Amino acid sequence: MTTILRCAIIDDEFLAQELLTKYVRRVASLELIATFDDAILAFNQLPNLSPDVIFLDITMPELTGLEFLRAYPAPHPAVIMTTADPEHALAGFDLGVTDYLLKPIPFERFIKAIGRVREKKTSAPLASSLPAQTFPLAPVVNPAPGSDFIYFKTDRKLEQVRMDEIIFAESLGDYLKIFLADRYLVVLLTMKKLVDTLPPDRFLRVHRSCIVQLRHIQTLEGNTIHTSTGQALVVGPNYRAQVKEAVTKWLAI
Repeated sequence: MTTILRCAIIDDEFLAQELLTKYVRRVASLELIATFDDAILAFNQLPNLSPDVIFLDITMPELTGLEFLRAYPAPHPAVIMTTADPEHALAGFDLGVTDYLLKPIPFERFIKAIGRVREKKTSAPLASSLPAQTFPLAPVVNPAPGSDFIYFKTDRKLEQVRMDEIIFAESLGDYLKIFLADRYLVVLLTMKKLVDTLPPDRFLRVHRSCIVQLRHIQTLEGNTIHTSTGQALVVGPNYRAQVKEAVTKWLAI
C-alpha cells in the first residue's frame, strides 16, 4: 500500500499556488494539508501540521524560501523548491532539498519530483553534513588516459580532484553531489556522464542515483553499503547482482 504524503505549499503567486494545488489533488497518494502565500505565517504554523513534503517558492517578500529553509527546525520535511530562476536551485542543494521544479511546472516533472521524495524516504540517509565546496558552472572534464585525477569546472576555473578522493556521488535532479573525504561538490552533470567518465574498475554503480568507489566500500550488509567515511548507501534492486559480483570478487575464503 502506498503511503499518503502530506503536502504543504508555500508560494506568494496565486497562479503558481493554484497549479500546485491542482497537481497535488490529481495524485491519490498525496494529501494537501495547507497552502500559504505568507512565508512567515507558514514558518510559525507548519511545524504543528507535520507535513511530509513542502513545495517552497524561492522568491517571496519578507522571508525568501532559502531563508525559510535555513531557519526551519531540523529535521525538516522533504523540500521541493519551486523557482523561475534555475540559478536559485544551486543554493538549495546545500540545504538538503530533495528536488527543484522550474516554473512553469509540467505535470510530468511534478510526478518525477514526488518519486524522488518517495525514493529518499525508503532509502538510508546519505551524508549531507560535510561542508560544500562550490557551485560549478560546467560539467566534468574527461581525464587523460591512465591519469589518477579528474578536472571539474567550478566557478569558471578548473579544479583538479584526485580519483582516490571521491567517496561516492549522488544524483540530485539535474545535478550531482560528489562526496570527497572532507567536503563535497555540487556539479551540473548527469549520472550517466560521470559513470562514463570514471574508470569502471574503480567505481561501482549501486543505484540509478548513486555510484561509489570500490575501495571505499567498508561493509556490505544486506542491501546496504557502508562507506569508509560512515555513510550508508542503499543498493537499488536492479544493481544488487552486479554489486554482489563486484564485492565477492575480492572475497577471502
